[in-house]
Amino acid sequence: MRQKLVCACLMALSALAVQYFRGALLEPYAKLKTARDVYTLPAPTQTVVLSLGYRAALADLIYAHVLVSYGLHFQEKRLFETVGQYLHTINELDPKFGTPYLFADTLLTLQPRTPPYEHYVMAREILLRGTRERPFDALLWMSAGQFLAYLAPPHLKSEQEKNAWQREGAELLTRACELSSDDENIPYQCIVAAGMLNKSGMHEANIQFLERFLAVNDDPEVRARAESYLRKALKAQGKEMLELHSRRFREAWKADLGFASQDMALVVGPGFDPVACVRGTGGSEPEGCATAWRELGITP
Repeated sequence: MRQKLVCACLMALSALAVQYFRGALLEPYAKLKTARDVYTLPAPTQTVVLSLGYRAALADLIYAHVLVSYGLHFQEKRLFETVGQYLHTINELDPKFGTPYLFADTLLTLQPRTPPYEHYVMAREILLRGTRERPFDALLWMSAGQFLAYLAPPHLKSEQEKNAWQREGAELLTRACELSSDDENIPYQCIVAAGMLNKSGMHEANIQFLERFLAVNDDPEVRARAESYLRKALKAQGKEMLELHSRRFREAWKADLGFASQDMALVVGPGFDPVACVRGTGGSEPEGCATAWRELGITP
């Protein structure tokens, strides 16, 4: 009986002590905040060794931790600084694990605070690795293309880099269009990708892409839009070729007969070395012996 009474008194005193000190510690604890993230895992290659063969299971565990930590960082309004390192480790453990690739750009760049430039670079690296590891995942290719073409460029440092990423994104989008998928939005994204290729001056690539796209798509509405883009692309390519031929003619004309009029240059023809042409008796005409503009592929 005495032992029970002593235990009850100790429990009551403990409860009172907790209540007393808790109030005093509450305010200092509320002021404590995490200043920086600490990455506690070893290098990705070493983590693979430490997994003892359970690579996929460990990748799942780390990815679950990343999602929970991402939510906590949003709650605390902190930048998730080490998310890229975790994603690289997950990719090394299980390269075919598709979900981390698919959400890499979101986890790295959609944060409660403005992410640094390095996060966009890491997102690009991870997405491109995903396209190599999963070459037939249309949704992943589409996600990577959208990030490089639309989401990342406004946050890059130079116009040259922005244009390079946009072109790369357009190429990824065109590849996504060539892969079969149940996503009904992908064909419409393909039309947008075609417009980006055309805007970048990649007329030949745009035409080839639209021709392949029309060969595998049966949707009447999508086909009508693609055919319209193809007609515009062919027209632009034809105009570009005419300008190229005209420029080459003007350059050859000024270099050889700059003092003469254009009509005289057309009548005389391009300049050539008669001696070199006479020596060419091996069955094939030497280079530079064309006597007509058409032989040079030039249309004035």
